[in-house]
Amino acid sequence: MNAPVYVLDTGALMAYAQSVDAVGEAVVEAADAGETVAVPLVCLLEAYSLLDHTEHEFLRMLRRNPAVQVVTPALHVDRADDCPVIGGMARQTGRLGAGHAAFVAISSAAGLVTSRADQVRKVLGDDWPIIEV
Repeated sequence: MNAPVYVLDTGALMAYAQSVDAVGEAVVEAADAGETVAVPLVCLLEAYSLLDHTEHEFLRMLRRNPAVQVVTPALHVDRADDCPVIGGMARQTGRLGAGHAAFVAISSAAGLVTSRADQVRKVLGDDWPIIEV
């Protein structure tokens, strides 16, 4: 699968579940170009924990989209391991999901779709392509 063009963080996933057009438009734009959108696993879990159970179906539909890939951290205690870096980014952003989203964006050179640009800019900087929803 191709490297993603966008990463959806927790706020973007919640916005999608609440029918914010900009999130769906980013997914459609990527799919139309034959590209993908990444959903960090930590963000997916956070979104499920914050949404009402009646909104879970929206995330299920999003996850079924072939242009969407759920990204898990590399968990290799004795080799390269993403957890320390994600944890450090989470400390800077103030949220675990924001740290994982920033890590995926950097490692994929992808834009980030978020509801809290102020948090992720602490790691990504002011020039990183961010769509705020």
